[in-house]
Amino acid sequence: MATTAETPQRRAAREERQKVSVFTLVITVLLLLPLVVVAFAALNPDPYLLFPPEGFSLRWFSEAFAYPSFRTSLALSLQIALIVVVVGLLITVPAAVALTRGSGRVQRTVQLAMAMPLVTPDILLALGLLIMLSQLSLSNSLVGLVLGHVLVGLPIALQVLVAGLAAVDSNLEAAAATLGASRMRAFLTVTLPSMLPAIGSAAVFLFIFSFDNVSISLFLSSPGQTTLPITLFQYLENNADPTVAAISTILVVVGIAAALVLGRLGGLGHLAGGAERRRQ
Repeated sequence: MATTAETPQRRAAREERQKVSVFTLVITVLLLLPLVVVAFAALNPDPYLLFPPEGFSLRWFSEAFAYPSFRTSLALSLQIALIVVVVGLLITVPAAVALTRGSGRVQRTVQLAMAMPLVTPDILLALGLLIMLSQLSLSNSLVGLVLGHVLVGLPIALQVLVAGLAAVDSNLEAAAATLGASRMRAFLTVTLPSMLPAIGSAAVFLFIFSFDNVSISLFLSSPGQTTLPITLFQYLENNADPTVAAISTILVVVGIAAALVLGRLGGLGHLAGGAERRRQ
């Protein structure tokens, strides 16, 4: 059986895919290289940052967990991030419904409200929150940190939820309504379960944006209530041992795990509009 010769169009398409693959590989290596340097620096047995390391030791990981300020700030960051996830979902889920099912005026209002934190620099947002909370005598509470982290994470979480809701067939909710279900019950029993992967992805994004935030936390943290990124910066001011590299490596591993969870939930596809393309 004779084989068909490769057409110029297919050859060009194959070469284009190869170029894209090489470009993607180069960009991936450049992005991961600093993380690899930090991970190897955490293994240096001597009390100073060095790459490549002169030996192999895990002592700095135990030092990181034994440092009281790291443990306290880690617990605080986890507490704030979990609260941000709950509050953020309570805001973004109804907002996503309003954007996809509401009237034109409602959509424009929600879009404007959700776009403001995205176009406002974090420093200005933090400064405004600090002034407002100071007037309300709440500048030294967790309210400011939670509010600031929620505002920063809202736009991305909303985009994920809108894409996930757009992939849900609205005819299913209409069919439930024709069978006697109220509009709220049809949404809770039909639409909401179909949105669970997007909701999970939005929750992961909210958690990451809160846990890694620096600018908002720098303005709104109070003595004794500093998040882990701020504690790392403060530690680096007076110390240059691999302890910071060790705790940073742990955070990198957590970030990779979060990326894997997002991949399983389809969150990255929702963020890129993949769910809507699959629907089409």
